[in-house]
Amino acid sequence: MSLSPKELVDEAIIRGKAKANYSFLTTATLGIMAGIFIGLAGAAMIRGMGSMPAEWGTLVNVIGGLIFPFGLICLLLVGGELVTGNMLVVTMALYAKAITWKQWGRNMLLVSIFNLVGTVVVAVFFGYFSYTLQGNFVDRTIAVAAGRTADAPLQAFLSGIACNILVSTAVYMNIAAKDFIGKIFGTFLPIAGFVIAGYQHVVANMFLLAAGMLAGGVTMGQFVQNIVFVWLGNLVGGGGILAGMYYLAFKVGMKK
Repeated sequence: MSLSPKELVDEAIIRGKAKANYSFLTTATLGIMAGIFIGLAGAAMIRGMGSMPAEWGTLVNVIGGLIFPFGLICLLLVGGELVTGNMLVVTMALYAKAITWKQWGRNMLLVSIFNLVGTVVVAVFFGYFSYTLQGNFVDRTIAVAAGRTADAPLQAFLSGIACNILVSTAVYMNIAAKDFIGKIFGTFLPIAGFVIAGYQHVVANMFLLAAGMLAGGVTMGQFVQNIVFVWLGNLVGGGGILAGMYYLAFKVGMKK
């Protein structure tokens, strides 16, 4: 059993309104936990890709794509505020006038900041000081981070749009499914797709670039530039295209 596409829009609006009204403590705690889950998934992905030769080509990305989705699955099932998912549901609530622009902006800002806190905690303590991404895994850490910063601003922006069409679809499918297995598979498939395609996700990049900085392969300037343009692309993909199109179809287009 699952929600119909029209029911899904209504449910997204309800959830978006609830998220926009969370207290500061709840938003901060769940934002940090989401960052931690994504960071741990990023660390597992780098370890899984390990020292595989470049000749393996896309197969390396496929392996990463099979590993990384557990981060989003975990945070959606046990609780977490991820800014890219909120770009879908909180923006949907904004379109429905269930929340104000001030509430929308507060949620986007706070969740982004606390996602960053969570990912940096993982990069520093569970990637660097734990030696998980040091030693034989330094080269892979730098290579993955360099792959993020290699894109020019326009490329990063467009990649961010495509990424959050898929990530927000995963969040949407997780909401639609009513059983545990359905939620897992609904989340897994689009996330695996964005990783394999190499699209850019702002929270994943917060971790990957922080780990790359600690490994000596990324500068602060590269970090800031990438995060800004990927965040904007993710907003257009999740809040503009996915939320906008489905709200247009089922709420505006079906008005009596």
